[in-house]
Amino acid sequence: MKPTFSNSRSGLSELRRSHCKAEANKLLKTLWVEAPAEIDLESLAYKAGRLRIEEGGLENAEGRIVAGGSGGTIRVKPGMNSGRRRFTIAHEIGHYILHPREGLDREDSAANFTLWNDPGEETEANVFAAELLMPEFIFKPRAAKSAPGLTLMNRLATDFSTSIMATAFQYVHYTYEQVALVVSERGRIKWSVRSKDFWPLIRKGALSSDSAAGEIFAAKASDTKRMVQTPACAWLPKFENDSARDIKEDSRFLEWYDCIVTLVWLDDDLND
Repeated sequence: MKPTFSNSRSGLSELRRSHCKAEANKLLKTLWVEAPAEIDLESLAYKAGRLRIEEGGLENAEGRIVAGGSGGTIRVKPGMNSGRRRFTIAHEIGHYILHPREGLDREDSAANFTLWNDPGEETEANVFAAELLMPEFIFKPRAAKSAPGLTLMNRLATDFSTSIMATAFQYVHYTYEQVALVVSERGRIKWSVRSKDFWPLIRKGALSSDSAAGEIFAAKASDTKRMVQTPACAWLPKFENDSARDIKEDSRFLEWYDCIVTLVWLDDDLND
C-alpha cells in the first residue's frame, strides 16, 4: 500500500524543530563526525542507548524500535535501498532520544516517513533523522555549490545516502536561494514548505494545468529533468492575474510515494 501525505500545514514550532536538530547534533559529536562517510548508524545507535540494528521480523512496518533502560533493538524491513534503510534507522533513533518512555515499543509504516509538516512525534523523528544524516555544518556548504534543482538533490542524496524527499526538505531549510518544496498527490497540492527568503505563498488545492507538475499528472509530459520556465500564476496566487511573469520549477513523479515532488525557484525578483 502506497503511503499518503498529511494535508496539515501547521508544522512544528521553531522551538521543537531546533530541539530535534540539537539532539541529533549532540549525538553526532560523540563520534566526532566531520564527513558523510563518518555517519555510522550502528555506532550512533549504540551510543544513543545500546541499541542493536537487525533486519526482518516485521509484517506491516518499515521499522520498529523496542527498548528499555538496558538497551534495545531497531528492526528494519529487508530489501530497502540504502537511503530508505538509513533514514528508517535514524528515525527510530530519533524516537528513542526524543520520546523516551518505559518499555518503548513503536512500529513505523511507510506513511510515517512522509510526515514533514505535522506538529507531531513522527515529524519530530523525521526532522531528527534528516539532521543526523545531513547535519547543517556538512550539508550546507555542499548544497551551496550548485543552482537549485532535483539534479542537485540527487547528488546530495547520493553523497549522504538519503532519500530525495528528505534531502529536498533539508535543502529548503538551509539554502539561501528562494525555493519552495511542493508535494502533490492525485492532482492536488498536499503540502509545501518555503525557504526563509521565498516570500510569496504557494497555492493550495488542484495543480494548475499550466505547471509542469500539472502536465505530469495529466500524463501530458514526463519529468522535467531540469529547471524549466513556468508561469508564476501556476504556483503563486499573488500572480494569478499576471500571465507575463515566469518562475522556474523542476518536477518529478516518485513512484514509491505515488506523488509528484516539485522544487519551485524564484531566480528573479518578482517584486520588480
